[in-house]
Amino acid sequence: MDCSNVKKIRDVTDQIDYNDTYGGGRGDSMWVSCGQDGDFNELEDKFFEHFDGVTKESWMAKSMCECCKKLKPTGREKVSWLEFYKCLLSKVSETTETFKKINKLIKWHEARA
Repeated sequence: MDCSNVKKIRDVTDQIDYNDTYGGGRGDSMWVSCGQDGDFNELEDKFFEHFDGVTKESWMAKSMCECCKKLKPTGREKVSWLEFYKCLLSKVSETTETFKKINKLIKWHEARA
């Protein structure tokens, strides 16, 4: 993965295409995919659900790209959202609202594990 020119989350997901074998994502909600299947863009969905208005998309896109590069969840590998959020957390200052949001998501996933 090339994270050097990433500005939008689509810049991350456009680098990896995969075929979602779970039929629209049913049954795999605990696993991350850095790619996209057709129009479905999981990382973008998470950004707009949890972080839009809290952090800049360009920062989140670069951080997500770096975590995708490190963890390699391309649709075939099994990387949990908990692992992914912990990676994102390591990239942000503890004093920010983004840190608080990510930490809250980690606690939620830990409670479900």
